Amino acid sequence: MTKKELRTEIKGIISTLSADYKASAGKAIAETVVHSPAFINAKSVFVYVSTDTEPDTSQIIREALKRGKRVFVPKCLRKGFMIPVEITPATRFIPGYMGISEPEEYDEDINVTEIDLSVIPCITASKKGERLGHGAGFYDRFLEKVKTYKLCLCFNELISSEIPTDEHDILMDEIITEEAQ
Repeated sequence: MTKKELRTEIKGIISTLSADYKASAGKAIAETVVHSPAFINAKSVFVYVSTDTEPDTSQIIREALKRGKRVFVPKCLRKGFMIPVEITPATRFIPGYMGISEPEEYDEDINVTEIDLSVIPCITASKKGERLGHGAGFYDRFLEKVKTYKLCLCFNELISSEIPTDEHDILMDEIITEEAQ
């Protein structure tokens, strides 16, 4: 199966997931993350801002800020290229690339090469640490430049046994589902 075929198949499954399942699974995933050693020990956390088809990251972001961690979220500058933007509880968000919330203000010159923990989205992932994103390469390009522990969030219903990978695809250090993989 090609990446494109797998994306299409998984997007079909995503469309059948109930709001209740996504909410309860997302809450369980967030709880697992905030109680994980990787999160507890991190001084800096990069975390995606979730959409309604992904595990909700708002609790992770709130908890990281509450614990005084440096928190970064993605800001897409152009197709396939994003930068980490540091946020505070006062950061204002606006719709950005593909309608995903992004910080309204940011410093394009920030050069972060080390982040203790990165929380990465996917369409599907395997228990071997492979992940399939939306196909624009944002996260693979970002992760090749940043030294970080890579934690991928995935609904258990979307886990795949095998994911086609290319040379540039970066393996995740850990996959978290509501069943605490």
